[in-house]
Amino acid sequence: MTAAQISLSAALRWLSYAFVVVLILFLFVPVVVVVFLSFSNATVLQFPPDEFGLRQYVAFAQSSYWTSSVVKSLTIAFPTALIATLVGMPAVFAFNRTRLPFREGLELAGLAPFLLPGVAYAIALYAMYAQFHMNGTTLGLILADSVIALPYVVVIVGAAIKRVPPDLELVAMSLGASRPRALIGITFRLTLPAIAAAFVLAFLAAFDEATFVNFVGGPDLVTLPKAIFDSLRLGVDPLITGIATILMVLTGITMMLAVWLRRS
Repeated sequence: MTAAQISLSAALRWLSYAFVVVLILFLFVPVVVVVFLSFSNATVLQFPPDEFGLRQYVAFAQSSYWTSSVVKSLTIAFPTALIATLVGMPAVFAFNRTRLPFREGLELAGLAPFLLPGVAYAIALYAMYAQFHMNGTTLGLILADSVIALPYVVVIVGAAIKRVPPDLELVAMSLGASRPRALIGITFRLTLPAIAAAFVLAFLAAFDEATFVNFVGGPDLVTLPKAIFDSLRLGVDPLITGIATILMVLTGITMMLAVWLRRS
């Protein structure tokens, strides 16, 4: 290589390093600022804070509006994750352990919520719910969130079941086990950590969902994401920095739990 080529290669390498550093700063600096502001005692957002303390966290814990929105999010996220898991798990088993006709197309349909724009789906759902008077109901929001949580189960459990050799079930059946017993006792047992990880991610997806609740939730159904959205639209409350910090920590812990379950 000539000296010019070596210099160009070194320049491109340093340019790539600089791009990575800028990207990391772009992603993490806002997070650090939010965490920093969450320990401010100010009643308005200001940087840097004049006084540090736990005012935002105390105000969050003492506010019935915010705590009730957290409870509402939990009461929606848990059944949503449960429905998505109970529907997605047998579907994945059918896609991979049966001769179901058009199973490739059905599996792709299970991933459709990943591909469709959420706003377009929410508008169509609002029109359909209006016919059945389901707008503003908890059941309607749970069913809507279950659709967007389903792909997490299809992807994660599907990847896990593909690593389980079908020969294990055939061996069990040759030793006298029935097909359901072999499926449950071997395949289900080996994919149980992945099922738990899928449940956790489906729960997170439903807990953080903010689009459907604004379209079909109505004014009285207020989850935590909707409460944050309304607060930012009507006026920035510094309390949101404390909520954001708590959510980031809990989400990080939950994601690590999901990764650990998948590796198990």
